[in-house]
Amino acid sequence: MKKLVFTLLAGAMLLAGSNLKAQNAGVNGFKFGIGLEGALPLSGLKASYDVGAGLTLRFSQGIAENFDATLTTGAIAFIPKDLANANLDTKAAIWIPIKAGGRYMFSENFYGMAEAGVTIAKTYLPSAAGGNVTSVSSTSFTYAPGVGAKFGGFDIGVRYEGLDGAGFMGLRLGFTF
Repeated sequence: MKKLVFTLLAGAMLLAGSNLKAQNAGVNGFKFGIGLEGALPLSGLKASYDVGAGLTLRFSQGIAENFDATLTTGAIAFIPKDLANANLDTKAAIWIPIKAGGRYMFSENFYGMAEAGVTIAKTYLPSAAGGNVTSVSSTSFTYAPGVGAKFGGFDIGVRYEGLDGAGFMGLRLGFTF
C-alpha cells in the first residue's frame, strides 16, 4: 500500500511540475492547490476525538467549461478528547485520504464537489505492556461530498467525509497556484 501511495503522489507531482504553466489555459488548464484542513469528528470518531487538523494537496484538470476532475491527498491528525489522560484507549489517529472526483462550478465563484477513494487510517494505541505506543493501520473506502467558493486563488470549502461508520465535517482553506 505504501508503494501505491508513493507512486500516486510522485505521478501527481511530476504532472504538476510539467503543467504549471498551463493553469490559465482554459478548459484544459491544470491547477495545483494546497490547503489547511480543520475537522469536527462525527459518528464513530466523536466518542474518542474532539478535533482534527491537517494539510492537503489538490490537483485539478479542467475537462469542460464548468467542470474539473480532481485528485486530493494529504494527512489529517485527530487529537484525543482527554490528551492529558495517560490511560486513554486511543492516543491519536492519522487519516491519509487519496480521493478522485469532480468539481462543478455553479457560478463564477461557487461550486459543488464530490470525491471518492481510499483512506489509510493509522490509530495509535497504548501498549498492553505499558509505556510504549503501538499502531494499527487500516484502509477503507471513503467519500466526500461538499460545497465551496473560490475567489481568485483562494478556496474555502466545507464537506462531509465518511468511511466505515466514522466521519467528520471538514473545512478547507486553500490556495490554488
